[in-house]
Amino acid sequence: MWWLRAAQDGDGNAANALGALHAERGETQTAERWYRAAMDAGDVNGAYNLALLCAEQGRTSQAEQWYRRAAYAGHREAANALAVLLLQVGDTAGAEPWFSKAAEAGSVDAAFNLGILYAGRDMTAEALRWYERAAAAGHTEAALQVGIARLRAGDEQEAERHLRCAAGGGSAEAAYRLATVLDARRPPAPAHELGESAVHEKTECEEWYERAATQGHRRAQVRVGMLAAARGDVVEAARWYRTAAEAGSRNGAFNLGLLLAREGSEPEAVVWWTRAAEAGHGRAALRLALVHARRGELTEGQRWADRAAALGPREVAQRATRLRDALREELSA
Repeated sequence: MWWLRAAQDGDGNAANALGALHAERGETQTAERWYRAAMDAGDVNGAYNLALLCAEQGRTSQAEQWYRRAAYAGHREAANALAVLLLQVGDTAGAEPWFSKAAEAGSVDAAFNLGILYAGRDMTAEALRWYERAAAAGHTEAALQVGIARLRAGDEQEAERHLRCAAGGGSAEAAYRLATVLDARRPPAPAHELGESAVHEKTECEEWYERAATQGHRRAQVRVGMLAAARGDVVEAARWYRTAAEAGSRNGAFNLGLLLAREGSEPEAVVWWTRAAEAGHGRAALRLALVHARRGELTEGQRWADRAAALGPREVAQRATRLRDALREELSA
């Protein structure tokens, strides 16, 4: 009621608030009317909110019109949104100055978007400058990009600092990369036989791997499985390998196959190796070739050996080639 009275008296903020209220209810026509009232009252947020409403409805040309109006009036997020819209329609040249204007005005998202834009042009130094600016303002993905860049440059200390910021902000990729940095520093743990219980104190790198894994990061899931297998925890290893494999990880499927084979479940192992090999995993294809050769299924063994030789890596390709040639001789004998 107070918003309505204030909006009717020409209060732009109240008109915007009413517009947002009606938009949330799905009453888009009424929302648009109040956003226009906000503009008439001199509130630039009215134009920006109207642009957002048009964009949500797929009215791209009208959204661009209102973004421009707000951006020319100095609305930095409108400038960023306009640049994103222009980028989506392929107008990179038109997008860049609006990203720059928004970023210089303090838009963190625009600074990050400029980083992406320059990275796409292989302008690494310029991209890093904008990523760093966005990261300093708390942008999680920008912090991740700075961390990656610092790792490539060999500056592990700065990389770790930025990766911690990004991981703390919820980035699974940052958590995984931070874990790999910490993992590389720790001394190798003593190996245990699968199924052998051992007292284990979780390290920080394992905690980060697990955080990434629980967020659905497949490489982290495989790594958590490997760490569990290394300490003899078959159940935990199988759980993480299976989770990764079911999400599409070739390495997860291959490792699950290895674990099952060691536990005496070769038929199920073959299922997972087949999935991995069909997705392009050379070692899995070689395992299948060996299994079929051992069973006397020479044609099938040769087929998988061919596949492994094509997929590699080099040592796998060499072994697969020797096996394929041997099977070929056996078949032609």
